[in-house]
Amino acid sequence: MIGGLRVLCVAPAWNEEKRIAAVVKAMPPEVDTCLVVDDGSTDTTGEVARAAGAEVLRNEKNTGVGASIRSGIERAIEGGYDIVAVVSGGGKTPPAQIPRLLAPIALGKADFTQGSRYLDGGEFRNMPWSRRWGTRGYSFLFSLFLGSRITDASSGFRAVRTSLFKDERIKLRQEWLDRYELEPYLLFQAVRRGHRVIEVPVTIEYPTNTKKYTKMRPLLDWWKIFRPVVFLRLGLKD
Repeated sequence: MIGGLRVLCVAPAWNEEKRIAAVVKAMPPEVDTCLVVDDGSTDTTGEVARAAGAEVLRNEKNTGVGASIRSGIERAIEGGYDIVAVVSGGGKTPPAQIPRLLAPIALGKADFTQGSRYLDGGEFRNMPWSRRWGTRGYSFLFSLFLGSRITDASSGFRAVRTSLFKDERIKLRQEWLDRYELEPYLLFQAVRRGHRVIEVPVTIEYPTNTKKYTKMRPLLDWWKIFRPVVFLRLGLKD
């Protein structure tokens, strides 16, 4: 809890048995509940997360990170939480920095905080050069289509006041948002619909103990994170 506001942190996870315990155990005291959404893992992700102290929501089959985050948001709303934070189940977004995201909301300065590795005070570690260029290029195009500057549009580190989801113009329960589309959709819509969105400097840390630093597939999944921007800008989706 922070400033009298109850906080749920959702960590979507798919086959993260080697890293999920560290994520759960690193939750700061400001987080009242850590919810791990085990998205159809074929390993022991759910069991490890529960043993580490998390509440676990299990999807019997892989539904996508967007659907998992949506489930976490719905759990936060149903449970009467005031803020929902989102972190990576793979550990790229250090939970110890969650208070940075919560503070502007608790102080009444923001409805939505987006973590940025590119603001002064932000940092990225072990980040491949391809990702450095890709994330900056994506943020440039995202900002161009949105008409408002976002320095790190692809960051998965954020916190949102749950009352924002009362805005019926933000329609998360669309099937086409189930995979990588939901996060950019939510950011784009929150800004476009006039909610108070600010970026906060954070650290993004890529794992060093694996050759596979992301589960995203080239081209296909890149299109999935960009198409909400295109569809919303052109009025093809709402």
